[in-house]
Amino acid sequence: MNTLFFRYVPGNSIVHRLDPRVKIAGMLIASISIFISSSLREMAVVALVFFLLALISSISVRVILSAVRPMLMFLGIIFILQLFLTEGNPLFSLVGLDATYEGLALGVLMSMRFLFLLMFASLLTATTAPSLMTTGIEKMLRPLPLKRLGISSFDLATMMFLSLHFVPLLYGSFSHLRDAQVSRGLDMARNPFKAVYSLSVPMVRTAFISAEEVAVAMESRCYQGVNRSSLNEPVMQKNDLAALLVFGIVMFLLV
Repeated sequence: MNTLFFRYVPGNSIVHRLDPRVKIAGMLIASISIFISSSLREMAVVALVFFLLALISSISVRVILSAVRPMLMFLGIIFILQLFLTEGNPLFSLVGLDATYEGLALGVLMSMRFLFLLMFASLLTATTAPSLMTTGIEKMLRPLPLKRLGISSFDLATMMFLSLHFVPLLYGSFSHLRDAQVSRGLDMARNPFKAVYSLSVPMVRTAFISAEEVAVAMESRCYQGVNRSSLNEPVMQKNDLAALLVFGIVMFLLV
């Protein structure tokens, strides 16, 4: 569970000290640049920018790569679908489906897009404390007319933070549940449908119990999502704006 990409790694690097709003905006810029990239050359530039940021932030690339390991199956499915469902010049055939050169190129590109999107998200959460992340999201959402929808920016930021908080917890619960079911004789390879049922039902129950416990804890502490103060109030500096400007120029001009 400690290797998930929603884990904060304490540090004092330049990236750690940036305003959380700058890093969140930078993540949005990186996401746009990644999805508009249309060639492997542009993805190579994205990779260069990412590794440079990882070097500046003193975050080990090995830690980030191990953090996205749970998503490798999802990336593999994307690659296989593009490989076999894209029309073009045949490469080879498998089970009546033709793999194409165009599908190979598109599959590699799509897989790299999602991979670097996850890696940038991992770098964001690794260099931003959870409290600062929540405060930054709240301040960015504050100008929006959310009160007309019956919700405040504090509530929405808290829900986003809880979503990040629950992912590693649920992943850890799933790992323990899977090991428990296997120890009881569950053969996931021989009977996958029974395995899905045996794992999904307890996981849903665990998720509801965890959510109820968090709700009770928040109510017992008299939580109110209106005009809440924060222990760490980020202040936008000139260096933060300059960093965001440089990052935006690099991503949109080079990619």
